Amino acid sequence: MNDHRARPYVLIQYNCIAHYRARIFELLSLRPDVEFVVVADPNPDTPFLATIKGGDERQIRHVCATTKIIRIPKLPDLYWQSLAVKMMRRERPDVLIALGSPYSITAWVLSIYGRALKIPVLLWGHGLLGEETGPKWWFRKMLYRLASGQLLYGDYAKTLLVKKGFDPETLHVVYNSLDYDLQSKIAAEIREEESLAWRRSLGVADGEGLVVFTGRLQPVKRLDMLVEAIAKLAQRGKRVHAALVGEGSQKSNLTALSEQLGVADLIHFLGASYDERYLGLVLSASDLSVIPSGAGLSIMHAMIFGTPVVLHDRIEYHFPEWEAVEEGKTGFYYKYGDIDDLAEKIERAIFPSPKRDFMKEACKRVIDERYNPHRQVGVFIDAVKKSLAQYRKH
Repeated sequence: MNDHRARPYVLIQYNCIAHYRARIFELLSLRPDVEFVVVADPNPDTPFLATIKGGDERQIRHVCATTKIIRIPKLPDLYWQSLAVKMMRRERPDVLIALGSPYSITAWVLSIYGRALKIPVLLWGHGLLGEETGPKWWFRKMLYRLASGQLLYGDYAKTLLVKKGFDPETLHVVYNSLDYDLQSKIAAEIREEESLAWRRSLGVADGEGLVVFTGRLQPVKRLDMLVEAIAKLAQRGKRVHAALVGEGSQKSNLTALSEQLGVADLIHFLGASYDERYLGLVLSASDLSVIPSGAGLSIMHAMIFGTPVVLHDRIEYHFPEWEAVEEGKTGFYYKYGDIDDLAEKIERAIFPSPKRDFMKEACKRVIDERYNPHRQVGVFIDAVKKSLAQYRKH
């Protein structure tokens, strides 16, 4: 730590501040013992992503920066944020936390400067989603070796990295979170009568089921599988409605598919919403959250309202939040690519009576114990202190 500072100064470089990540940045900004400053673009780096436009909205100590997106045919997008590099060189933070993506040119430059300036750089990201080998792993490993350590979203990533020779003392599992405080308050306020009234407003009759999906309607989410599974259940006399909250490129295709399969009356497109009170009502009223593919933060969103989750069993194709789903306790896994098995799991979760009543407390407990911003802040502080201590030894 620089001697002239009363407390450690930590610079956080991020492409943008997504609306769902605002609370963790706010809590970090409010810490009295460590000064956190977030450098991020007010504009999104992903289509259909709502962002926090400035620090004033959520008491986030925020410096606006432009994230340049470099698009090269047949390659993932690359990201460059020059202001973060300039601030590192000019202000010499005690620790720098960077977006942990090998496709972020900024992360590479910051990690190299960290070595040269003797500033610990921690990469905040997925680490590894599954086993990797070959050129892709070599490229990723180069970045990870440059950094002083990593802030990881899951235990599985830490296990994989330790197996590949990384020091476990430099790997900090921070998990992930949404706006835990607001969502917990809303969950406590929603009454069963209100949930039942909302189901009826959607046309869900007694003895029928209701599943929910929240997120962007993109091809990667395979929502066509959900529509087909609902059609299969309808053929068996099991009527299950689906509430889809979000917008995206697949909406017209899904509409056409539901009409073709004769279940248009069961598929409800509710549009995008960032109103937590409304989202909490939809999730609380649903028997099950179905994420056919690419499950991530939407798992957290469902579970904080006590709603179990179904997702496929190829964990390497999910984001780290899959770890919160425990078969039969907080959710269900269906066989990857198997629509019949997806239909079977939905039926099992809802009929003859919804399993949600017996699983909701376990779902909420997982969020209370691991996936909330208060716990995250503790890991951030611990990682910063350990990184500073390690650098003082050299």
